[in-house]
Amino acid sequence: MKKQYEHYNQKYGLNDLLVNGVLYINLHYNATGYPFMGENTFRRGSVMVKDENFFPVELKYDIVDQQLVLKVINSFGGQSNIILRRDFVHQFTLEGGYTFEWLDNDELSASFYQVVGKKGFRWLIKYTKYLEVPQGTQANHFAYTKVYRKYYFERHGKVFNIRNRKSIWKYFPEKKKELKKYFRAHRGSLSAISNEDFNNLLKILKDA
Repeated sequence: MKKQYEHYNQKYGLNDLLVNGVLYINLHYNATGYPFMGENTFRRGSVMVKDENFFPVELKYDIVDQQLVLKVINSFGGQSNIILRRDFVHQFTLEGGYTFEWLDNDELSASFYQVVGKKGFRWLIKYTKYLEVPQGTQANHFAYTKVYRKYYFERHGKVFNIRNRKSIWKYFPEKKKELKKYFRAHRGSLSAISNEDFNNLLKILKDA
């Protein structure tokens, strides 16, 4: 922990811009599962706070409440988990090739979205979990659901809701043959698509 603190302090010190938020407290520690994307562990990444980029940092992405939790090591070697101010965070990344942006407009509900591609021609993926009482259990027993993903495609300033493969064919009819061929060879459904697949699909659609 001491080495972690020395590295963290040398890199950022008590940066008021980065370490600016409230202490994260798990109010549902007895619930089954956890509210985070991926495993219940901090992941290496970066975060854009206002116009300043901080890297490397260790983050957890809470997809229930759409908030970002930062691990901070103090001078005593102890750890604090801070919820970063949502109005300050514009973008962040997580290891594994994930980039997220906070989006809020007439076509998208306010949330972080994974972005694949460049603005104006890109995939937008929203990750969500829910905290609920499973059927057949006691009323005070909570559990987090599986991860749900919603897919959108941004093109020329418009955002299209992509519910399934047929939605893509609908918006890109001239690419239907190539798209069907790709899905047959690689993945059967949108839920099985990887970041690499999203990039490959962009290459197919780029001249549509």
